[in-house]
Amino acid sequence: MHSMEIATSNLCYLGIDDGYFDVGLKKSSKGGETVLVGVVMCGGRFADIFIDRVSVDGLDGTPSAIRIIARSTALHNIRLTFLDGVTCAGFNVIDPRRVYSVLGVPLAVVFRHQLDLTKIFNALKTHFSDYSYRYEVIEHVYGNSFEIRVGNTKIRLYVLGLSATETLNHLERARRVFVEPYPLRMADRLASLLGRVVMYGRHLQ
Repeated sequence: MHSMEIATSNLCYLGIDDGYFDVGLKKSSKGGETVLVGVVMCGGRFADIFIDRVSVDGLDGTPSAIRIIARSTALHNIRLTFLDGVTCAGFNVIDPRRVYSVLGVPLAVVFRHQLDLTKIFNALKTHFSDYSYRYEVIEHVYGNSFEIRVGNTKIRLYVLGLSATETLNHLERARRVFVEPYPLRMADRLASLLGRVVMYGRHLQ
């Protein structure tokens, strides 16, 4: 194997996304929850999966993400972790600044769609007493993201721990033929499936 092939095969990336949840459980007395899933891809191949739980509209998204990243980086040489936005399980938030301050690992938040910050602020203010904290996380990360074009699609990235150039290089390696990084795509698919399993098991109880 050539040295370039060895270097490429050792590149590991982590993608984190949340799973399906029943919107009927939002803010309910039953306290809905779903999964947060981390998928590790090394050299373009599936390497590992890490699963944690997050509460619907709760505030445990950040510690859940920290646990997944800590476990994955202890076992794999993760070059970059990709987050699908900063909200999960409804309006639960993952604060990448807090994650980075605790773990010191490079992070890239991927926004595949434009956010309407005014609409988000009004929704948060209507439904949450701690709306200012949740909105500050969303507004800061999205407001400090930068736009790039991937094929015919525009996405936004917020990066901690790497330069923009380094991040784009890793993104190109990690995304294969898709717009989003492949680990993030895999995390989305698996989290959606596992979230339904969790919800189905809940309904059986």
